[in-house]
Amino acid sequence: MLKSELILPRLKKRGKEIAPLALPTDYHYIEIANNLISIVKAHIGQSRGELDEALRAYEGESLDYRIMRGLANVLVNRCNFGHDFPMNPVVLRNALFNRGPITLKKDLLSTTTREEAIAATATQFGLTSKQIEQALFADLLEERILLGMGDIINPTELIARYNLEVARGLLYWAREVDILVREGYKDLFKYIKLFKLMHTISPIPHQGYNIILHGPISPFVKSTMRYGLQFAKFMPALLLSKNWRMDAQVQPPETGKSFHYTLDKTTPLRSHFKASNLFDSKLEADFAAEFEAKYGNNKKRKWKLSREDELIILGDTVMIPDFSLTNEKDGRRALIEIIGFWHPRYLQLKLDKIREAKRNDLILLLYESSNVAEGIFEKISAGEVLRFTKKPVLKEVLAAVERCAVLPKK
Repeated sequence: MLKSELILPRLKKRGKEIAPLALPTDYHYIEIANNLISIVKAHIGQSRGELDEALRAYEGESLDYRIMRGLANVLVNRCNFGHDFPMNPVVLRNALFNRGPITLKKDLLSTTTREEAIAATATQFGLTSKQIEQALFADLLEERILLGMGDIINPTELIARYNLEVARGLLYWAREVDILVREGYKDLFKYIKLFKLMHTISPIPHQGYNIILHGPISPFVKSTMRYGLQFAKFMPALLLSKNWRMDAQVQPPETGKSFHYTLDKTTPLRSHFKASNLFDSKLEADFAAEFEAKYGNNKKRKWKLSREDELIILGDTVMIPDFSLTNEKDGRRALIEIIGFWHPRYLQLKLDKIREAKRNDLILLLYESSNVAEGIFEKISAGEVLRFTKKPVLKEVLAAVERCAVLPKK
């Protein structure tokens, strides 16, 4: 996360609207980004302190110092630092300081020089004097060694990541974020759960779902600083969705005003979060492939298969069934969840969600070898349960869909 002094100058206000100013990828800033990358590369194998000193020297008295610091911050935060010291620096310092008082040269009050104390400590631990010098303060941040540059490898990527950091940094001062999302729900809710964001969800018929995220300056939030960092980190997850828009109420410091911060799917910002695979298992992939092969190109097709296009809202969490089948004539729908071989904790969570969902239109396709006792899912499911040994039988699935499908609520 960028500090506020690096974000605030990059904000543009117009009436009640606010937006981050994107740094252009022109010659001037490409050159700056390239120079910063070169400086970092040149300091691989050197200390964090030496790298910071070189970056300050490059910044000099430039009028672009805030942008330089922001780009350098983004770059350095993705670097890998470490130190392979031979033993715990705290133990070494205690051993060395216990040999005091120590001076550079002997005098009437001190008979031990620094050089002698280091030599004696090296002998005590079976190390060389050079190793003692290297390890003595190796646990301090500025003494950590730069091992590698992480995932940013060119100036254009660095500028793009910097623009994203400014954009998501603005959410640190959000009161509420109103999101409309029409598809691509899985990753969005995965990260809402991961970052433990307070939220409410409501369906919008034929349009998707409205998600309200309660921001760091919301009256519902107490741990503002920690929650604010988590909240701002969330934005790249929203960018993974395909069809969305966001309207955030933000109040940056020193403004005393609330502004609207809006974004949608047309934003040039790009996420660096990894998107989930289309299918979670081979069972799901094979089911979709077989259905497409048999019915995808059939002009008389009655049912259309879609992937994870509906949420079942369960209090502060959601269930996203693997598939839906929609009747192309009358609009009736049924949901399908494939339950394969999983860890017992996963199965328990699945059981809890199905029990709470109480959906008659939810059909469970249960793999016989899924480590589930006979009748468990049948007992808690409001819909039908079809068991299979190798793969679901499409004829049986479609028969169950005919029995369970209902018209969507308006």
